[in-house]
Amino acid sequence: PFFLAMAVLPSLWAPASPFLLLAGALYDLPIAIMGCGLALTVNQALSWLLAGKLFRPAFERLVHRFGYSVPEITPNSMISIAVLLRITPGVPFPLQNYLLGLARMPFGWYIAISAPISIIMGSSIIIFGDAIMKGNTALVLLAISLFIVISLGVRQLRSRLNRKAREEKTS
Repeated sequence: PFFLAMAVLPSLWAPASPFLLLAGALYDLPIAIMGCGLALTVNQALSWLLAGKLFRPAFERLVHRFGYSVPEITPNSMISIAVLLRITPGVPFPLQNYLLGLARMPFGWYIAISAPISIIMGSSIIIFGDAIMKGNTALVLLAISLFIVISLGVRQLRSRLNRKAREEKTS
């Protein structure tokens, strides 16, 4: 029930982070990481289906009502945009999913990019939550180190993608 709720509820705008924080306390770490990884991937697939196919006309009307246009991703920019959206802090997980679905990102590319990033970032939150719940200082330090490594990697990747985008504009 826990992983099923995690697979469905974020599509209804429930935050995914409480699930990630609690998973390590409820399950052994490998089960928590695998279960959450599968739940996040199922949620991404469901959200893509909802935004990109089933409710696309309703979402388009909603976006236009607020004065925006539905984003379109070109094949040249889809990987960069998807990665930047996934690694940008503060963008809610459901919004990331719906934006990429609305942008008509092909499903194969969408999952191939989104799932690994979400699983890696989610795993660090699972480890952190597990460490806090168990009072394991060494594991808390490992989780914080993992956050730092991911943050540095994200920063490096963002600068590389921004530089690539600037080079493409000048070409």
